[in-house]
Amino acid sequence: MENSRSLVLFLSAFGLLFCNLASAQNKPKWYVSAGAGATTVRGFNTSFADLQYSVREADASIDYQLNSKPGFLINGGVGLSGTFEQDGIIGWDVGLNVQSAGFGLTAELLDRKGELSSFYRDMLPEFGKTKNFRYWALHMPVSITYLPFEYIGFKVGADLYYQFSSNITDSEFPYGSLGRAMGLSYYTAKYQHPFQLGAHIGVFAPINEQLRIDLDAFTDITPRLNISPATSKDDFKFREMGVRLNTRYYLK
Repeated sequence: MENSRSLVLFLSAFGLLFCNLASAQNKPKWYVSAGAGATTVRGFNTSFADLQYSVREADASIDYQLNSKPGFLINGGVGLSGTFEQDGIIGWDVGLNVQSAGFGLTAELLDRKGELSSFYRDMLPEFGKTKNFRYWALHMPVSITYLPFEYIGFKVGADLYYQFSSNITDSEFPYGSLGRAMGLSYYTAKYQHPFQLGAHIGVFAPINEQLRIDLDAFTDITPRLNISPATSKDDFKFREMGVRLNTRYYLK
């Protein structure tokens, strides 16, 4: 429900921006862009390593932890940009990209006592091996830009994702491929899919009339991953966070 409200607000803001652009007198410019970066999935104050993972059976037990590894990001696409006034310093950007990003999880053994039965051993993650989770998505960033200087500007905006990769907490038991990588524990993982809403802030540098470099940091607004303990404790809410560097070329 929270994600649906955020999506409606985002689309409403985009509609207002589109109407403003349609009535603007200055002509917007088309561009193509491509870039790379790094992402991870975590809470603002919590990571996978902060959770507790253990299996106990009679006189046998195993304690382990999960370490999250950053994933690489790649994207490329097209967009439109312009200013709200002729030769103004406040402008706008609307893009449409294909993006791939993700994160990795590595299970590390902390303590082992005795020998668990095969039933429990089969549900444990493979220790020392990193399992990568990646997605492909259509990504629509919308930005407000501010160019107070000739060669440096600032931007802030929102991001809408439509993921066409499969949901990592569905299909497999328990709790999808992510649950399998987490192992047998009392945590229930639920991944938000397919829409996701985020925000970004960054700087950009116009190299010349046709070339621009952008660097921004971004995060999900709504949690991408909810991890619920079996007890009455509050859920752990994880978001995708990262940085990306894009090169933009304006078409004549």
